[in-house]
Amino acid sequence: MLYSTFSGISVRQNKLECVVIRRRKTGWKIDASFTFLWEEKQDWKSAWAKLKKRLPRWRNCVSISLNFEEVLSKSSVINASLSEDETLMQVQEQLSSAITKEELLHDYRKSEITNGEQKLELYICKKEALTRLLDRCALSVDVVGWVLTDLHALSKELGLPDENRADGFIEITEGRMVVSLNQQNLPMVFDMTKQSPPELSQSLTHTFANLSADTDKESVTLLVYGAVDRIAELNKLFMHNPEINLVDASLTHTGKGLTSFATYYPALACAMGAYSWSKASQ
Repeated sequence: MLYSTFSGISVRQNKLECVVIRRRKTGWKIDASFTFLWEEKQDWKSAWAKLKKRLPRWRNCVSISLNFEEVLSKSSVINASLSEDETLMQVQEQLSSAITKEELLHDYRKSEITNGEQKLELYICKKEALTRLLDRCALSVDVVGWVLTDLHALSKELGLPDENRADGFIEITEGRMVVSLNQQNLPMVFDMTKQSPPELSQSLTHTFANLSADTDKESVTLLVYGAVDRIAELNKLFMHNPEINLVDASLTHTGKGLTSFATYYPALACAMGAYSWSKASQ
């Protein structure tokens, strides 16, 4: 089915947030954003019912995503000449190495062919985690994504100039900071409650210095998502470090086009992840 709209849903505590984007000939645009709250546990079904009434009913892809800690990503390089059955055998071999008795679910993507090879990205989650997520969602879901790939998809669409092309992103909240670099599969997670600002600055500077050395770049550019006050604190940490260029995602063209970007970016990223998946599967 060719979707024309993509609705990304984010559930956080007692908030149900959704962003709807529409496919255009020239790309995409934000159509709408909604927030529904519930004060009592029994009110959550009412919030979902209200959201359902606001969603587009025609050719709409409804998406929701698993959190960082709920998905494992594994990457490998395969011969581009492998058949689909042979690729599946490669996937099963990697799955068999997972040390767990719990039932696992998986998905995978293959990159474009380069020099006769393809990159195989395998995403693994526990069935229990997916079931729990879908139980919270009182809607029929078309695509289940992952916050990590969602934010990478959104980062590619924010329209930064070539000279400031992002090398990854940072998401910073009250309790933690997640750093994901384009060259790495697994994100780095920092507990904000256990590291002082100087310790955090030292850890990040060391990480980004290694990236600069690997890529032969004078500085590393990272998009930053999160609460306004937390982003301000992060900017203070690195304002005198020329090797690290932080770009507040809310100040990009797309960010300015979405009211309360700090509130809605998880849902926007979720919709963008589904949009990216749709383009790749055509």
